[in-house]
Amino acid sequence: MTNYLVQTYIDISRELAPHKTAVSCGKYSITYEQLYVATNKLANCLMAMGVSRQDRVAFCLKRSINCIIAIFGILKSDAIYVPVDSKSPLKRWRKIIDDCRPTALICDSGNIENIQDVIADMDFTPKIIVVESSEKLPKSIKRPLVCQEQIDEHSNAKPKYKNIDIDIAYILYTSGSTGNPKGVMISHFNIINYIDWAVDCFNITEKDNILSTAPFHFDMSTFDVYCPMKTGATLSIALEGYLLFPNKLLTLIEEDQITIWKAVSSLIMYLARAGSLGKGRIGSLKRILFSGEVLATKHLIRWMESYPDKLFYNAYGPTEATGISTYYHVQQVPKDPLEPIPMGMACTNTEVFLLKEDNSLTEPGEVGELCIRGSSLSRGYWNDTEKTERAFVANRLGEFQGDRIYRTGDLAKLRTDGNYVFIGRKDDQIKSMGYRIEPSEIENAISSLDKINDAAIIFARSEKFDLTEIIAFFAPNEGVTPDELMKELSKNVPNYMLPQHIIGLKHIPRTDRGKVDREALRQYYASYQSQTLSGALDNTN
Repeated sequence: MTNYLVQTYIDISRELAPHKTAVSCGKYSITYEQLYVATNKLANCLMAMGVSRQDRVAFCLKRSINCIIAIFGILKSDAIYVPVDSKSPLKRWRKIIDDCRPTALICDSGNIENIQDVIADMDFTPKIIVVESSEKLPKSIKRPLVCQEQIDEHSNAKPKYKNIDIDIAYILYTSGSTGNPKGVMISHFNIINYIDWAVDCFNITEKDNILSTAPFHFDMSTFDVYCPMKTGATLSIALEGYLLFPNKLLTLIEEDQITIWKAVSSLIMYLARAGSLGKGRIGSLKRILFSGEVLATKHLIRWMESYPDKLFYNAYGPTEATGISTYYHVQQVPKDPLEPIPMGMACTNTEVFLLKEDNSLTEPGEVGELCIRGSSLSRGYWNDTEKTERAFVANRLGEFQGDRIYRTGDLAKLRTDGNYVFIGRKDDQIKSMGYRIEPSEIENAISSLDKINDAAIIFARSEKFDLTEIIAFFAPNEGVTPDELMKELSKNVPNYMLPQHIIGLKHIPRTDRGKVDREALRQYYASYQSQTLSGALDNTN
């Protein structure tokens, strides 16, 4: 057994097809032979700098082939890679770097100044590698660094791997409820279990071209990075600019002959409402997976009616379970835009079930918290035993010691056909007038309307009436007033679900992971309330 570490994917694919394109990005590409050499040189450089088994190595890079070289170079040095979002605030960089305390940091010339500012006042000194020529460094950089010239001096021989499959491969930092990011630890074993299933389920081969649009600090990228490397397929990395212009992204799919795309639901939605889905386009694309957040059914209908020959899959899975935990093959165009798209059934070697508040199993049709067990489960959160013990708990339904489940905080129900349906978040649910209310149910009803591009719901405390109110935000694709929206919405939801306030926005704010940025909406509404109250007081004078 030699392929129990994920970096061996490159080694094996290089032996089978050394001159095949492994990764492309914009006008640049790299073969499996070149990728093999580049990752070996970086690994040998890291080890010469003192990086050893299970040390953390962070990288902060713009979207490029260098991201893939960094990932596999770090893995080949037996270390753990930690992606840092180059677009996030420096305060967040500082929290992540201080928490994982990397032995080394890999960056490019565009991020070196920020990196040096972030670590300047820290009580440890990570070594810095810039994966570009020293000639590209800003003149303000004085501190000695390792640049590409020094990396190239190292041996291109494959290092001898010391890790075993239960060792950590990466740490991804997600948002924490306290405002501090929490690092999810994922092992080689977790990744291999996931990728083995994905390659088999979606029939991925060396003939495929896989599109990467997810950020590399987002768990959706695990599919993008490892599926092509395992099978000898080609990974096509979309540059940032392509994600902002739908026609450019579709052109990229055509030019690179993309066959598989795992996309965040908000991007699928964006392309649908932009009117870019022309028949006869993107003919090479065969399989489309959407994930990250609930996709409004009306947008899927547009995709399926435009491209009846393509396969569509709804994929669900939290970062703590590596990738995909449940999936659903949508085989027929939904008849009703209000009909939710099922989450489907559990993947191979994964078990999911729903627990009620008393920790008993739900019956079909009952709502419960989705729990996951299996080989894709994370070991927990880096440097945070308390949060780990709260989320990864003993399986009370299990029969042996050490059997763990992950409590997702997501609410779902099981249909009689064995498919799960997402209901909402446990922590977003409220009770009003004796009714339990899920924001996703109201969002889905608003999003299904013809004149609406996007919608989001928050629950907020009214400063005027001192009670929790339902606040609806919507982004119209043509002129529609809040009164018109309320009239249409009242046809689809009961009175107790109707919002107390409806606010139109040009765009619904979303995180870089495609999820609704509810905190931004809460801040907006707090400001909105203050202005409204101030205006009301002024009118009384």
